[in-house]
Amino acid sequence: MRLNTKPFIFSLALVFAGVFFAQSSAQAQSQVMRNWSWGQYRVKFKLPSTWNVTDKGARGTFKATGKAVTFWIKPWRDASRTAKDVALAAYRSSTSIKGKRIVNQQYVSGSHGGLKEYMIVAEGWQNQNGRRRKVKIGIIGMINPKSSVNLYSRFFWWADGRYASINNSLTYKVAKSFSAY
Repeated sequence: MRLNTKPFIFSLALVFAGVFFAQSSAQAQSQVMRNWSWGQYRVKFKLPSTWNVTDKGARGTFKATGKAVTFWIKPWRDASRTAKDVALAAYRSSTSIKGKRIVNQQYVSGSHGGLKEYMIVAEGWQNQNGRRRKVKIGIIGMINPKSSVNLYSRFFWWADGRYASINNSLTYKVAKSFSAY
């Protein structure tokens, strides 16, 4: 008598795939978020504790990096523009990303200390070591009524690879944490 092991092996592979995806989702969900603020522009937000802050804003830009993700906030010195104007200008200035296209754009609902936000999610590609890799871009244009300067934040992360699903979730959590004070 010969046992048919194909269904068993297929079931085992499904279990391992399920555990892998559940683990990456759980990593993003369980990430400890730290409070940050940028007093000069009266904005506060949260970042994952695993991200390293490389510039706290002293030179005019707040920067942080994580595993396969880069984030920064920059002032936009034209307070007459709308949040959508600021976000679209930041999108157009993302020249290192080739073949970019907007996949979603919308005003962020809810009041975050009076902060008005417009979010763009886009994708494109970038060369890395001679290889063309898909990249995601998240941009938020922000109008803070308590500051004379508008801001935008930009996220870049690889859309393929090990950290793609974690970074999708983490960048969204950071984006939703912005508020004015």
